[in-house]
Amino acid sequence: MARKSQRTVARAIAGALAKRDRLEMQAADKLLSFVERRRKPVGAERGEARSRPMTVSTQSRSWRGFRSILCPVDFSEHSRRALRYAESVAARANARLTVTYANDPLLVAAAAVALHDRRIAQRSATELRAFVEGTLAGRGLQWKSQVSVGDPAQAILKAAARTRADLIVLGTHGLTGANRLLIGSTTLSVLQRTTVPVLAVPAARDEGELPHSWPGERIAFALELSGSGSRTGVDGAARVAAWFESSLILLHVVDEIAAPNWFRGDLSAHERILVQRAQQQIDQLAARARRIVPAEGRVVCGRIADEVAALMATERINLLITELRERRGWFGARRGSVSYHVLAHAVSPVLACPPQWLR
Repeated sequence: MARKSQRTVARAIAGALAKRDRLEMQAADKLLSFVERRRKPVGAERGEARSRPMTVSTQSRSWRGFRSILCPVDFSEHSRRALRYAESVAARANARLTVTYANDPLLVAAAAVALHDRRIAQRSATELRAFVEGTLAGRGLQWKSQVSVGDPAQAILKAAARTRADLIVLGTHGLTGANRLLIGSTTLSVLQRTTVPVLAVPAARDEGELPHSWPGERIAFALELSGSGSRTGVDGAARVAAWFESSLILLHVVDEIAAPNWFRGDLSAHERILVQRAQQQIDQLAARARRIVPAEGRVVCGRIADEVAALMATERINLLITELRERRGWFGARRGSVSYHVLAHAVSPVLACPPQWLR
């Protein structure tokens, strides 16, 4: 009897949720239709004016691509791989490439006292030039190297401002938990404070040569659905895809609803409605992106990082774009935390963009 009562309550809750979502979806459709009618040019409904699709050439006038690239290294093989990605991006538009290394101030002080070596910064500069020369493929790029002393994250951000970098390329081990505090904190700190995009390169499972055509035919943009912010974010991602001469996959993940096993069956209808509603919005955004590049939309249900990693692996996506969303309220996730979590599971580089940059 108690079991039957539970099922009755579950069906009532699921039915109420589904009804609420249908009403919200109808209201959103009416609002979008009203906005689109207001945005039409005068006489458009009578065929007197027709807007032409935006092409890559007209869109690219407002953004010339990445022109100044900063790549921090730590002399590891992982940072060498990140430097190769920085070279690949710079080669597309003959951009300026700056390679930097930050000496740990504690290491400098210890060397000065214990080893009587007060020229560690000079030695680091010599080693940095040799590291860069031994890594770059000789594409004729103009590059320079810089050595500083200080906290790595702070030194990276200062170097980006000093060189007027519009892209930071850095390697990250993609670790979580206690290991993140020791190794990945620099990446997370940069993501939280940067004003320019960060191309975070995860550890490679296969250390093969980086193809000259990277990132290839398709890149993906993992996005949240948030009204006008979604539309402007898609415009920015489409501009990046056009610059890389790639098509674009828009991916939205509907968070899996946590519920006890006895309630899961009743939630399936509710989740299907959420996915259907999200798919309608993604299809509209994909149509908007197709004014600039070939695009398609995907909606899946599950855990964000897992679903993004699965798409990149199965579709062989070599570049993922994410937006560094700001904290929502006192208890919202810190800026960059979602992108970092995605990066921890990613098999390909992640281009994390500040919100204002994609606008």
